[in-house]
Amino acid sequence: MANSSRQGSDSIPPRVDTSEFFFPGSGVSALLIHGLTGTPYEMRFPGERLASAGVRVRGVRLAGHARTPEDLAVTGYDDWYQSVVGGFEELRGFGEPIVVAGLSLGAVLAARLALDQREGVAGIAMLSPALFLDRRAVAALTAARLLGPLTRRIFLSSSGSDIHDEGARRIHPSARRMALSALINLLALERIVRPRISGLTQPALIVHSHQDHVCPYDRNVEFLMRHIGSAQKRLVELNESYHVITVDKEKERVAAGLLEFVERFRADHPKRADPANRAAV
Repeated sequence: MANSSRQGSDSIPPRVDTSEFFFPGSGVSALLIHGLTGTPYEMRFPGERLASAGVRVRGVRLAGHARTPEDLAVTGYDDWYQSVVGGFEELRGFGEPIVVAGLSLGAVLAARLALDQREGVAGIAMLSPALFLDRRAVAALTAARLLGPLTRRIFLSSSGSDIHDEGARRIHPSARRMALSALINLLALERIVRPRISGLTQPALIVHSHQDHVCPYDRNVEFLMRHIGSAQKRLVELNESYHVITVDKEKERVAAGLLEFVERFRADHPKRADPANRAAV
């Protein structure tokens, strides 16, 4: 879970691009999904690495994100999911395998998409998955649900994104306030996806840091490795990053692992080879 940017006094440094993106490619497509209160910037670095290898890439912006805390407050998990479905439908039109990769909340939305679309999603990469938050945070949020619609008007102060690398943290889009309702919506989405996770049978890549302060490594990784239905699942453990691993100290390793995972679907795709090269073999 990363923090969002605000326009005006909390504007993002000009060198940081928070817009959604599309990079052309062929043979395989990758749908990239950022985290709660985050922006597509979180997924741009791995997206650029995929694109440099010829992968078609779509980085979506979730509804209500990359704007103001008030904009996010009036959206919910179904709105965020529709943003993901929209990006998926764009890529489906190319008729080639689609791999979906998400960070934090994005990983939970990716799981929901893979469960709903089944064979329409070739593989899933879950980066710092937010299937479980810290137990104390969950207890507080569960109690806060009793406030009902009022949670859309309550904003929590933020100390910044959970990033180990000081330079990356300094330029990372962040907000000073976050709507309580956004966290409650994440909690509700977790409770929808977790009971279904055994039905997720696509090949899966899980990347998580032992130093994640937002989504505990043990609870999330142990749950997925034990309950996910995929017969092909790989875990990559990180030790030098915090939560936003796509921009942190080990971002190169994360991007390389994601590229290796995505490329395996291109290799299985019948259109991967040029007919002339095939005939020459």
